[in-house]
Amino acid sequence: MNHEESCGMLVKQVQDAVAKKLNNSLRESDLTQVQLGVLIVLEHTEGKQLRLKELEKIFHVSQPTVVGVVDRLEEKGFIRTVRDPSDKRVRLARLTEEGLKKCRHEYDVLTDTEALMVRGLSEAEQQELIRMLRIMRGNLA
Repeated sequence: MNHEESCGMLVKQVQDAVAKKLNNSLRESDLTQVQLGVLIVLEHTEGKQLRLKELEKIFHVSQPTVVGVVDRLEEKGFIRTVRDPSDKRVRLARLTEEGLKKCRHEYDVLTDTEALMVRGLSEAEQQELIRMLRIMRGNLA
């Protein structure tokens, strides 16, 4: 097998293609794939807020990366950060009404990209792919 067809290279190429498609589609809305992901996670969280530490775990990224994403979303008015009342050292990212509207408006971009990515795969094949990707992620965690 050549390097271009290795599992790692194919996964990277798929990730790059998804990011490019999503980021191009979201450019007009002044959002990135990761920023939309944060809005979606917050929308589906009770209280529409999370500790930044929780966002790090969900997105498997470092603290400086989450802080940068959250700061940019706050500058755009889509989230607001507040101190956790139970621990003033902890910052919470809270979805604003404007962020909720933006999230719901742009959610279709994400679902359309997901549908395009798995086009041609049966439901069973999609579930098998997800199962295998979870194993791969676990192996590297």
